[in-house]
Amino acid sequence: MAWRDDYRPGAFRGVSFHLKNSTRTGGRRTVLDEYPLRDVPSTQDMGRKARQFNLSMTVIGPDYMAQRDQLIEALEAWGPGTLIHPFYGELDVVVLGDYSVEESTEQGGLARITQNFAEAGETPRPDSQTLPGAAVNATADQVQHEALVEFEEEWSVLGTAGFVADEALTMLGEASGAVGEAFEYAQGAASPVIGTVQGATSTVTNAGGLLSGAGSFNQLYTRLTGSFQQLMLAPGNLSFSLLDVVRSITSGTNPFAAFQAQAALFNLGSKAKPVRSSGYVTPARAQQAANQAAVYRLIERVAVTEAARLSTSRPLDSQGQVLPGLAYENRNQAVEVRDQVVAELDRQQLAASPDRYAALAKLTAALVSDMNQRSAALVSLTQFQPRITMPALLIAHQLYGDARRADEIVARNRIAHPGFVQGGQSLEVLKDA
Repeated sequence: MAWRDDYRPGAFRGVSFHLKNSTRTGGRRTVLDEYPLRDVPSTQDMGRKARQFNLSMTVIGPDYMAQRDQLIEALEAWGPGTLIHPFYGELDVVVLGDYSVEESTEQGGLARITQNFAEAGETPRPDSQTLPGAAVNATADQVQHEALVEFEEEWSVLGTAGFVADEALTMLGEASGAVGEAFEYAQGAASPVIGTVQGATSTVTNAGGLLSGAGSFNQLYTRLTGSFQQLMLAPGNLSFSLLDVVRSITSGTNPFAAFQAQAALFNLGSKAKPVRSSGYVTPARAQQAANQAAVYRLIERVAVTEAARLSTSRPLDSQGQVLPGLAYENRNQAVEVRDQVVAELDRQQLAASPDRYAALAKLTAALVSDMNQRSAALVSLTQFQPRITMPALLIAHQLYGDARRADEIVARNRIAHPGFVQGGQSLEVLKDA
């Protein structure tokens, strides 16, 4: 078959032209690296170059000016277009650089237009992968919204016996005190185990210096505790104030301490003083118990959702901006955090009403899915037991082939004398050897 059999009339965006000549360029994007005092270079192949076509196109005839203007309009149009190349067939190209038009009186009725084209390629596609933590973040918002609605449905001090409001005021002080004590605990100022909620208010109020430097948490906490009598009459405002205080723990400290504080609020209601009644439960006592349950349930619900955000690295501040969450250095850490949060979510699901169960279950599923993907990319921990006493440098070299990782082993196992790691001692090391 002769070349003329495959030759096609040229056109760009449907405008015909005659081809005088064309050139095509291409190749590889190879980077040549040459180093001082070395005779042998190195190369890096960065992929194929974009194919380019330089065409010298001709329009001719009595109406060549109209054809010229149509071709110029096609060259100046936005975006890629279809080029019918006489030698290479149909190509999807973009106009690259300037065109030039050559006309003369010696060759009247003719115009030559030169233009460089490049292959259009593919438009970069958006990443279809879900942003890590986004599903947990959205579901946590839903859980918190439903918790606020549930609180407003349950809370009431109007139209009840006077002691209901008095007990509500005392209970709010104890509950908010427990939140402040959890914040102290995360900062290392409180007892490792939070005891009964009673008496916590005075502990936190007297904390002074610690809370005064806690920024957003201190401001919201002071505003809440100073406005109980007004907030009790407005369930919506009270619920939002409690939510803001618990959420502010996340932005008031580092991610690990914030997670500890939120986890300290898990199952907080079990530490509250029970509402006592002898025999018949009056409507007033029932409302007192409902108010207490509503407060502690809201605190627990916000705490577990904020812990879920922290564990998937997407906690939010009061303006909705994303804050840094927990960073895991091994799979065991991620699994431990996941199991702790899921256990609390499971407990709350068992106690939740049918209307609130679905959102908690959805949050649990989103958390497990996210954490499983996250932990799969992390290395596991394993145990290593040196047979004889040796330096941590030697252990790191044996395990990883890199003595510089000795500090990692020393820090993880809190070794007092890195030069003399006792033989027979079981060490916790990363399983990437």
